[in-house]
Amino acid sequence: MDIHHPWGFEWSDLVAILTFIGVVATYANFAISHTAKDSNRADFEKLTESIAKLNETMAKVNMVLDSLKADRESTNRRLDKIEATTDRHDIQLARIEEHVMTQDSK
Repeated sequence: MDIHHPWGFEWSDLVAILTFIGVVATYANFAISHTAKDSNRADFEKLTESIAKLNETMAKVNMVLDSLKADRESTNRRLDKIEATTDRHDIQLARIEEHVMTQDSK
């Protein structure tokens, strides 16, 4: 191999070939990174939309849960009143039964 003509090319030809390969590699790298950025941007926009929809849904769920909690508290208050009334009626019924038993034994 001749040092002045490696692989049968002149030095200027080798420099031109290497420069061309470098330019092609740089362009390919730029094209790939640009495509990746566009893809990431699209994915990020989709993710942002999904998060916004999720936030709306969670707000609705929270409202429904608050409503259910209020309904349950109201139901519990009514149940407590009913239980108290039932206890009073049970006491009255026991007194009536006691009164009737004492009347029957006389």
